Amino acid sequence: MPQPMLEYRIEEEGPVYTENWLLDDVPHREDGPAIVMRRMRDGAVAFELWYAHGRLHRGHGPAALLYDPDSGRVTQAHYFLDGRPAREDAGPQSLDFDKDSGRLTSAHWLDEDAEPMRLTLSRWLWLTRARASES
Repeated sequence: MPQPMLEYRIEEEGPVYTENWLLDDVPHREDGPAIVMRRMRDGAVAFELWYAHGRLHRGHGPAALLYDPDSGRVTQAHYFLDGRPAREDAGPQSLDFDKDSGRLTSAHWLDEDAEPMRLTLSRWLWLTRARASES
């Protein structure tokens, strides 16, 4: 099976570069994020995107991670399976975190069209457990 090829791109409009792992000209990587954007001066990561055959996908974790480049903390995490907002467990597909403390600030369950779904008892219990474990 062909292996993904790494290509670096320097962005013309700013001091960043991206790592792109491509297989047949589409983002794909099985052992890490397929696209990573970094700051040139110190290599701080701005975001990581996990792709499988051109679709956002990660089975055991978020497929899109956004970082605060100054603190290095994750500020947003988004879960996708085969290009759709989804998770293998009952957790939310979209999470927001405070850039300074790293604490969970909000969580959203989304349908396939990325529209928020209403809060149910099981979702409220998930949030309660997640926030209790931070204390």
